[in-house]
Amino acid sequence: MTYRDQLLTCSKCGRKFVFRVEEQRNMADKGLEIEPPTLCPECRRQEIMGPGLHSGVIKWFNAEKHFGFIEQSDGSDIFFHHTAVAPEDLPKIAERVAVWYEVESSDRGPQAINVHVRE
Repeated sequence: MTYRDQLLTCSKCGRKFVFRVEEQRNMADKGLEIEPPTLCPECRRQEIMGPGLHSGVIKWFNAEKHFGFIEQSDGSDIFFHHTAVAPEDLPKIAERVAVWYEVESSDRGPQAINVHVRE
């Protein structure tokens, strides 16, 4: 079978995205029918994660720059700003600290909000 990148439009947010050859091959390797997705990767991730609390681990945080990234349960990273962290938990934010958070869509993609340290 011949694979090629395809430029598609998300049916939810209207953004353009590429249905990559790698994703098509991955679907074929799993024995799935290769069908172009109707949602962009960000909207697909939001649909999977849905509303509510999610768990993750702080991957990286820079106190001087006031932002960092959380490693999500699926292995991907999500951005967070220090203002999204509960004030009482901000001093506890460091690499490998387990957290709970919610996901919010922004003009730059999904980001973590209402971040709390898991006790």
